[in-house]
Amino acid sequence: MTEKHDPRTKLLTEIFHEEWSGGAPAGFARDAAALVRRRRRLRHSLVAAGTAAAVAVLTLVLSRPAPEHFRQRSLPQAEPAYEIISDDELLAQLSDRPLLAMRTESGTREFVLLEP
Repeated sequence: MTEKHDPRTKLLTEIFHEEWSGGAPAGFARDAAALVRRRRRLRHSLVAAGTAAAVAVLTLVLSRPAPEHFRQRSLPQAEPAYEIISDDELLAQLSDRPLLAMRTESGTREFVLLEP
């Protein structure tokens, strides 16, 4: 594919060549490029400062000890509701008292100590 050159483009280049390399248009281009570089540096430094501040705040928050009402308290150890004993210990505690052993509807055994 061949490019067609516009003869007006060549004419404009020849006319303004001196000004584009050292005149007012070249100064405007340099100033615009410098402005873009300054804004880019400012934007990058603001993002870096914001990230550093966020990391610092997060570090401070996570390193503080938890308030008293959030700390885990060790609960006093409750005694179990039952104690597993051997047959001999059970017979020794019951001595001459009557004991009723029956099966419930669910199939488990239930022991009821009867009054003499």
